[in-house]
Amino acid sequence: MKKSNMIKFSAAALTFLGISATGVKPVKQPAQAASNRIKVISKQYVTVWTNYQKGRHVATHLKKGSSHFVYQTATDSMGNLWYRIGKKEWVMAKYFNQVKSAKKAVKAKKVKKTKAKVKKTVKKARSAASLAASWSAPMGSKVRAKAVVSLAKQQVGKAYVKGSKGPNAFDNASLVAYVYKQAAGVNTGSSTKSQVKKGIAVDPSSGFAEGDLLFWGSKNKPYNVAIYVGDGKYVTAAGDQQGVVQASLSTYFWPSRARRVL
Repeated sequence: MKKSNMIKFSAAALTFLGISATGVKPVKQPAQAASNRIKVISKQYVTVWTNYQKGRHVATHLKKGSSHFVYQTATDSMGNLWYRIGKKEWVMAKYFNQVKSAKKAVKAKKVKKTKAKVKKTVKKARSAASLAASWSAPMGSKVRAKAVVSLAKQQVGKAYVKGSKGPNAFDNASLVAYVYKQAAGVNTGSSTKSQVKKGIAVDPSSGFAEGDLLFWGSKNKPYNVAIYVGDGKYVTAAGDQQGVVQASLSTYFWPSRARRVL
């Protein structure tokens, strides 16, 4: 074989294998390898250059969010990494992120979903264990009070519906009945009239303990009841507009009486 033909054959072979005589590190051209696609980040558009070394920019600019195959990578004299995305089309790598393959994205989503499910299951198990401990704890135990406070706070944000008994909506009396029954196994009755007679009286001026029932209104038929959750706060079903809320005690709206049921 003649020397000239040998050189041509060698150059063709190098081109076929994706090896450049310029010393640029090539990347195999993927048929549909999504992991080798890049996506514009950071800038509104990216300038395209004819060469990564002292090239001139072309009229084409890449829009933010567009995806392109990477055919070669190279580093310029300043140490900047460049991608070749087409014939005589080079862009700086710092403006791009590699796009995850669809398969990897689906896998990541499944893993995330599984972790969330496990976390939810663990939370439910802990909650069930906490409630079981509360139910078996003696009256007057802080375990019961803590369970009541925890469950009361979990109802914040739910709707107020007069006459509803939960678990998705409450009025003020049914909220108390639901929380005490579920968290401590205590039946408080389903009306403020019955609830104001439960447990022992607490002087409103002497301070409250977690789990205490706070009442507003008359002695025999108060118009509102709430559960004291500590730190000067209480949880109550406040009305149609507010639903179940956590609020702070105020001298302008101080409870007229209180009962300690636990």
